[in-house]
Amino acid sequence: MEKLLNNAKRAGFCRTLICTVAALAVVLVLFITPLHARGLSGDFEPVIKRAIDAGIDAGRIERLVDRAQSREVSPDQLQHILNPVISLAEMDFPYHLMMHKAAEGLAKQVPAPGIRFVLDQMQTSMVRSAAVIDPWIGRQEVQHLIEAGRGARASDAASKHYRDMFLESTSHFFQKDADDVILREFLNEVSSTVILKNGDLASIAAGLQVLFEMPMTQDNPGLSVRLLIGAMNAGFTASEIRKLPDALRSAHIHSHLPMEKIAGSMDQQLYDNVPAVHIMENFFQGNVGGGPPGLSMPGLDTDGDGHADHGRGRRPPAPPVP
Repeated sequence: MEKLLNNAKRAGFCRTLICTVAALAVVLVLFITPLHARGLSGDFEPVIKRAIDAGIDAGRIERLVDRAQSREVSPDQLQHILNPVISLAEMDFPYHLMMHKAAEGLAKQVPAPGIRFVLDQMQTSMVRSAAVIDPWIGRQEVQHLIEAGRGARASDAASKHYRDMFLESTSHFFQKDADDVILREFLNEVSSTVILKNGDLASIAAGLQVLFEMPMTQDNPGLSVRLLIGAMNAGFTASEIRKLPDALRSAHIHSHLPMEKIAGSMDQQLYDNVPAVHIMENFFQGNVGGGPPGLSMPGLDTDGDGHADHGRGRRPPAPPVP
C-alpha cells in the first residue's frame, strides 16, 4: 500500500511539473513574441519618423510597415520604396494615391524595384501637374469661387483641399504621357466661361480627370475640350461628367457614327436643354439623335402649360457648333 501511495505521489508531482513547464512555455511565447515584433518595428523607426515628420498620417505609415514586415520587406527596401512618397509629402503635395499604390504593390508581392518604378512615375506626374494647376488655382476668380463655397475664413484649408483634388486629377492625365497643351486649353476655357461664376469645383476636377479618357482626345483633343466645357456649362454634375466618356464610347459602338457626328448631336441636345440624365440614356442606348426636336422625354416635369421643362435650372445654353 505504501508503495502504491508513493507511486501516486510521484505521478502527481510529474503531472504538476509538466503543467508548470507548459505554463512557463506559454508565458515565454506571450512575452518573447511581442519583444521580437517590437525589435523588427524598431528597425523601421527611421523611415517611420521621416514619414511622420513629412506630414504622413502615423496610422497609415504604421499599417504599411506591418504589411512590409509580413511580406519580409527590409527597412532599407521600404525606405527605397517610400522615398518619392515622403518627398512629395515634404513638399506639401497629396500623397494618398501613392501610399495606396505602395500598399497595393506590397499586398501583391511586387518586388521593391517595381513598386518604386511606379511611384517614381506618379511623383513625376504630380510635379508636372503642379506646374499647370498652381498658377491656375491662384487666379483671383478661382479663389473667389473657393471662398463662395467654403467661406473666406476657411479659404486656406479649402484652397489646399481643391489643390490636392486638382493635382490628383491631372496626375492621371500626365501618367498617360499626355501633352500639357490640352490641359492648359481646358483650364483657359473653364476660366473664360460662366463656369467659374456658377460652377462647381468638383465638376471641374471631374473634367480634368476624364479629359484624357474622352474617346476623341487622341485624334481631336479640341473636340473633347469643347464637349466637356459644354457639359459643365450646362450644369452637369461631377458624377455625370465622369460617365460621359463611356456614354460617348457606347454611342459610337452602337451607332457606328464618327465621333464628330456624335459630338454634334450632343451640342444640339445641350442647346435644346435636354437634361444630362437623358443625354446619357440616349448615348448608352445608341440613340445618337436623341429623338425629334421638341420631344417630351418620359419622366420630365412640365410647366403649367404642359411643356417639358428641359432646363432644370440650367444656365443659358450656347448655340450648337455646325
